[in-house]
Amino acid sequence: MTLLVTGGTGFVMSVVARAWLDRDPQARAVILDRSGLDAAAEKHFAPVRDRLTVIAADVLDPKTWSATIDKQGITAIVHGATITPISRGSASEAKRQPEAEDPARIVDVNLMGTVRMLDWARARPEVKRFVYVSSGSVYRHNGPDWGGEPLPEDGYVAPLTLYGISKFASEMVTNRYADLFGLSAVSVRVASVYGPMDRATESRNFRHVPNRVAHMALAGETIRPNSLEPVGDYATSTDVAAAILARVRHDALHTVV
Repeated sequence: MTLLVTGGTGFVMSVVARAWLDRDPQARAVILDRSGLDAAAEKHFAPVRDRLTVIAADVLDPKTWSATIDKQGITAIVHGATITPISRGSASEAKRQPEAEDPARIVDVNLMGTVRMLDWARARPEVKRFVYVSSGSVYRHNGPDWGGEPLPEDGYVAPLTLYGISKFASEMVTNRYADLFGLSAVSVRVASVYGPMDRATESRNFRHVPNRVAHMALAGETIRPNSLEPVGDYATSTDVAAAILARVRHDALHTVV
């Protein structure tokens, strides 16, 4: 099988692509990403580079990638191309609203990029599976109307940011395309992730807290948390990649995990 991974030069998606290639010495992967491989990605993919094709193109412009991808024999897609504009770091940094810097671009890439990829996939019967990578941002932080209780993952969604709104909208669009065109599609909601390949990139402007803390500790810097209140759980990027790839090979339709 040949797996297409959009956004595959970034954090979690690069781990997904590498895990796919590590599982089977005959497997191939194609990455579609506006950014090419940076130094970290080149090193990450070096052992499997002969089975990886990288296409540097904008997901919003199928004219720049459709014909090339048509030649790759794609059998499954993990669509993770996204813009992740989140304020992280010091208390002053947390007050920033990076969404305000280019809100239309966020909606275009995160929602219409999904539409462009679904349009490509629905016209190609050889594509057997479409996995849309969504986010825990579709949930409001404190649940429907209360705080201090577990967030119900099986129904309540109320995204407040353009990122979360565009992710939830893309989930619904993915489900509708599956209904209309018989596409085997599934969405996965990824929460906070740490681990290999966590770094700031063109489309993701931060590193998660475990990464920042580890680097500060190695540098001998003083760590001053803004709060000691727990706000959620972290999963490793390798575990998330394994979960996503399990959905690539699963036959169930219209599942959100």
